[in-house]
Amino acid sequence: MDSSEIPPIVGIGASAGGIEAFRGFFENMPPDSGMAFVVVLHLPADRLSILPDILGRWTAMRVVEATDGCAVEANCVYVPPSGVGIQLRDGLLHLHARLNNEPRELTPITMFFDSLAAELREDAIGVVLSGTGNDGSLGLKAIKACGGLTLAQGSDTGRPQYEGMPASAIATGAVDIIASAEAMPAQIIAVQEARRSPVELAELSAENTGAARICNVVLRQTGHDFRGYKENTFLRRIQRRMHVLNVSTLEAYAARVEHDPGEVAMLFQDLLIGVTSFFRDADTFEALNRIVVPRLFKDKSTEDTVRVWVPGCATGEEAYSLAILLREHVDGLAGPAPGIKIMATDIDELAIAAARAGRYPSTLLKGLSPERLSRFFVMGADGSYTVSKRSARSAPSLPIA
Repeated sequence: MDSSEIPPIVGIGASAGGIEAFRGFFENMPPDSGMAFVVVLHLPADRLSILPDILGRWTAMRVVEATDGCAVEANCVYVPPSGVGIQLRDGLLHLHARLNNEPRELTPITMFFDSLAAELREDAIGVVLSGTGNDGSLGLKAIKACGGLTLAQGSDTGRPQYEGMPASAIATGAVDIIASAEAMPAQIIAVQEARRSPVELAELSAENTGAARICNVVLRQTGHDFRGYKENTFLRRIQRRMHVLNVSTLEAYAARVEHDPGEVAMLFQDLLIGVTSFFRDADTFEALNRIVVPRLFKDKSTEDTVRVWVPGCATGEEAYSLAILLREHVDGLAGPAPGIKIMATDIDELAIAAARAGRYPSTLLKGLSPERLSRFFVMGADGSYTVSKRSARSAPSLPIA
């Protein structure tokens, strides 16, 4: 199915306390929004789900149990069967039954969010409501990295019954909007409307004083100077925040930044979104592997150490890519090899935490060959990948700080 034929899709995840949150959300979502909704609720595989019937009480939209291979239609709510994972591929919903040998702790919300990000990119919308644990957090990171919209339940007037899942999502820095379940529908619709009438980057570029004011505020509050940042990238990040806030002019957004420290923090996180991937720019890595890496090891003995520093490592993809190159080069050496130390740094503490964990949605692993993926990563039941501890013991040390 052509991606232009797929409506914007809102993925909604919850576990404990989710039913009440669903009610607040769907009672306030118009039945003709033009969006489709996929609801993922943690339920044991042996429990019959009556969720479609329950949701049908709170919305005039059609609520159906998803079937394998079904197309997604606007103004419709889809619910997978109990104990079954769901993914979006080629515009169709696909079901994933849990196998007996899979680990007990699955993350079906992240599984769906990851597929949503890969399929719809900036048209993906992820919502995490009440629940325990951290399912959905990694999936929201995938959606935000692709330019989609992310929300988590939480406000002074509408706190989730169970805060574990929303709090975990918020802690990643990947959440655009923190709001009560009741307030989310209006905010999602406002962002969609703003995106349909976007402010052109050329218009933002012409407002030089507004951009300069924003840079100055960010510098004062965070200590980081973005005046040398690529202009188009900087303005795109601002444009994204303007969409989220439904602000139409750079002047108005600059005024918001000057009076709202919270918005400065949100913009700062958007500015730190890592435009990175494993083995990004294949030609560069090929030249690095062919020309530079052999020179690093030339005339080195076991008493020597090859040291590599990766500044601005974001969530670690470049650092791990270099570690893979060095590991593979060492394996090809005829004699003993020197030690290897890789130091990776970044100003974004949340990104560093993700890099240390070494866990990535499949969306972010497209630069890896099947051979490297199999050797250096372990696939989880939710479709995410973690750097293999076995490989880490035999591979170059990678202290990320």
